[in-house]
Amino acid sequence: TKAVRKDVDAWFISSQTQALIVQQHGEVLYEAYSSDTQRGLNVNGMSMAKNIIAMLVGIAIEEGLIGSEKDPVITYVPELNLADASSPNIRDLLRHTSGIQSTLSDIQSTLKNHLIERPLGDIIFSEKREFHYDNMNYYLLRVILIRVYEKEINEIIEDKLWRPMELERAQIINNTGYCCLFATARSWRAIGSLYLNRGRHEGKQIVPAQWLEKMVTDSLTPPWFYVQGTNRSTDNRYGYHVYSGMVKYPNFFWVEGMGLQLVMINPKTDTIIVRLGGIPSLFNSPFDHLKQPLSEEIIELFIEADQ
Repeated sequence: TKAVRKDVDAWFISSQTQALIVQQHGEVLYEAYSSDTQRGLNVNGMSMAKNIIAMLVGIAIEEGLIGSEKDPVITYVPELNLADASSPNIRDLLRHTSGIQSTLSDIQSTLKNHLIERPLGDIIFSEKREFHYDNMNYYLLRVILIRVYEKEINEIIEDKLWRPMELERAQIINNTGYCCLFATARSWRAIGSLYLNRGRHEGKQIVPAQWLEKMVTDSLTPPWFYVQGTNRSTDNRYGYHVYSGMVKYPNFFWVEGMGLQLVMINPKTDTIIVRLGGIPSLFNSPFDHLKQPLSEEIIELFIEADQ
């Protein structure tokens, strides 16, 4: 209705959102962009790139290039300083339970699109396999993918996702694996739709259905892990870079990137919400858990469509 659209338009501006799409049952209920965003292409998806990397791992397993997510990491990166018995497996990388310990220089180098400065054999792993969110887990997944496919990560994404799905152009920083995919909101919506359509897009199987289900359900609940989507540090669930745990909206799971880049999915109501932009000062404190998460505000704007 005009009244709802007026409310959403006002919220769009006040929340520093730059791209917003709300879709249900395949119908776009709302789509808006700020003037300088190129439909979201200028917005860094940040860690949402991890979800793309996780999808590619499932595709590589389906194609027989990776045995399974239980394969030891040293099978593909033998120069790591790990004994066979203590080697984390690919699933550990996906869930941040490998014990890897990154350094600031690792992050600085890769964000500048360089390889990490130290040899892979110098990477230190803790013997503990507790959850610890570390970007180097997905850097190593990137290393594995480029080795099994013998291509750079942007080429793999193009071959396995973007070209088969005929998505709009996108760009990524090749040497991270954990960050920095610049894509339109419509492309992120198409990625979200894979979860609703059992990995299919316009009749083509893109990602194995059982793998997407595993990405969501093979989750853990860290004792302390701040998540922007819930604005709290406890009772958050994390799969293969798929989040869940909204108390008010338990049927939603989502992909999240720093700055509250979001692809939210509700299979029960066949709903996809894509939000790209920044977090206004009203919402950006991770210590004020009394404030309603921005993600819940988006859902409540369209609560009638969600019922």
